[in-house]
Amino acid sequence: MASGDEKPRAPVPRPYDLVESFDRVIAARDKHKSAPIKLLQQDNDTPTPPNAKEYFQQRDEVIRREKALGFDHHCTSEADSTEMKANAVIQRLKDLDVAEVYEKEARIEGYAGQKHKRVPGDRFLVNAPVIEKTRLYRAIQNMPKGAHLHIHFNANLLPEVLLNIAKKQDYMYIMSDIPLLDKKAFERCHLKFSILSDSAFKTTWLGQPDLFTRDKSDVNGAKEEDESGQPKHIMLFKEFCNGFAKKYEEAYASDEKSRLKIALGKDLVDEYLTRKIVFQPDEAYNPHQTAKGAWQRFNAHTQMMKGLFNYEAAYREYTQKCLEEFVNDNIQYAEIRPNFMETNQVWHDNGEGRIDNEGIMDLIIGVYEKFQETHKHRIFKGLKIIYCTPRSFNPSQVKFALDQCLTMKQNDKYAKYIAGFDLVGEEGAGHPLSHFIEEFLVFKDKCRDAKVDIPFLFHCGETLDVGTETDGNLVDALLLGSKRIGHGFALAWHPYITQRMKKQNVCIEILGLTPRISGHTVYSLLANDVHCTISTDNGTLFRSRLSHDFYQIMVGKADMSLYGLRQLIEWSIDHSCMDDEERDQTRRTWEKLWKQFCDQLVREYPDLVPKSLHQKL
Repeated sequence: MASGDEKPRAPVPRPYDLVESFDRVIAARDKHKSAPIKLLQQDNDTPTPPNAKEYFQQRDEVIRREKALGFDHHCTSEADSTEMKANAVIQRLKDLDVAEVYEKEARIEGYAGQKHKRVPGDRFLVNAPVIEKTRLYRAIQNMPKGAHLHIHFNANLLPEVLLNIAKKQDYMYIMSDIPLLDKKAFERCHLKFSILSDSAFKTTWLGQPDLFTRDKSDVNGAKEEDESGQPKHIMLFKEFCNGFAKKYEEAYASDEKSRLKIALGKDLVDEYLTRKIVFQPDEAYNPHQTAKGAWQRFNAHTQMMKGLFNYEAAYREYTQKCLEEFVNDNIQYAEIRPNFMETNQVWHDNGEGRIDNEGIMDLIIGVYEKFQETHKHRIFKGLKIIYCTPRSFNPSQVKFALDQCLTMKQNDKYAKYIAGFDLVGEEGAGHPLSHFIEEFLVFKDKCRDAKVDIPFLFHCGETLDVGTETDGNLVDALLLGSKRIGHGFALAWHPYITQRMKKQNVCIEILGLTPRISGHTVYSLLANDVHCTISTDNGTLFRSRLSHDFYQIMVGKADMSLYGLRQLIEWSIDHSCMDDEERDQTRRTWEKLWKQFCDQLVREYPDLVPKSLHQKL
């Protein structure tokens, strides 16, 4: 308390008032409309509206102004009659799916046996089997989605794709840290795959037990509890597949309830390995799970994927199937993120020698150009490659990557395919961007001197470690001129950086299906008119494709509209790394497909278009 002649501290004035700025934006957007209702200035000297009629007039005006600031305002105000009808269909499909699908599903058991209805927009891994039964999801599958800008290339297709390729390989091995002798081991083992030449196997692994045999030195089974995760057991993958069913049945003989339930036509080994690769609901949502624990599980899954992907046959066939997936999911353009390292990890199919980074580029480009000979750019217009290297590397390794990226961009064979540069890996565990400032600045100077444009497309703002060195990645991405940033959900804690990014036209690649979508920061970013795009990130690990992400965005907010999806798609084309000619061609194709999509929706569901909308139009 103040005493004597001391005066009490005056309230701190607000540093700025955004209301007037917002009203100027609204007025500009309202220039073709009649004058809006004047809002009362509510302060200590001005009471609330004197009666209910004026109160609700004021209320309606506040809501109208709020909508006028919406990120989808332009697409909403410019919508033609067919789009309006299509949007009405989409809104009705959301309601019908609740009644016809979600409410008919078995209740979810919660705390102390509580039973809860399934609802759209709940946690993705819980709802995934239900989503694909809905009419809204089927409609979104047919929707042209523009540019897909954030795809970790080795984690874009269903895990069965790589497993099926691996089964055909004579030099593919599977490894485990513990022998698979009982139920506990089957559930807790860490599995890895690797292509090994005969000489590599004899040098490193000869004499090691297979996955179904205990180590001879482990008489009492004590080593089975080793939690290091390092592989100690190894066998050819073909032999593992042949012997798996018998060993699995023996391990689960006394626990029928826990055994995998196999769908007709599926192999037991496929089901088991698929479940080891993809996230299970309990891994992500268990109340005792932590962010660090989720990352550990993520890394375990990606380690399994790595060995299934890093050899020539898989890389080639996977690239082909990835392009087919883009077409099947109605994507017009994609920027993929393969990993490049000084000592890369892509082997020839016999394990004898590796394919260098230029060889990887040649492989991807060769498959793509052959694909377009048949597809002829009808739906999928173009592909580019974001040069990625691990953020765990030291500065000299990152310098090598930057230099090689520039060299590729200057090579006529690769120039039009190089989109940009990124660092990948767990943001909180690797080096922050500030660790490589000298390397980044030199790279920008070299690009300027060479008259080439290689934008940074950094992952950042991916953690909730607010105030840490990792959190500073947002500042560095801003100052380094990153064209887009991946994730960016930490921006909610950085209002000034957010405004600066808006001013610099930085786009946020929205990722992450695992939380309950209604709590995702995407809606906060959009409410603040931050440009965003929708991408899958690591679809393999969640058995998802881009259609799932758009579905989640649509159902996660009650008033999300088809106009909102259109704006997100248009931004994806705007913020891509295409040149002007490529962007114009892609936009023209997308606009044609969008019109066809809206027409088809209205034709398929004429009864879902309100009569009032027919009369109004």
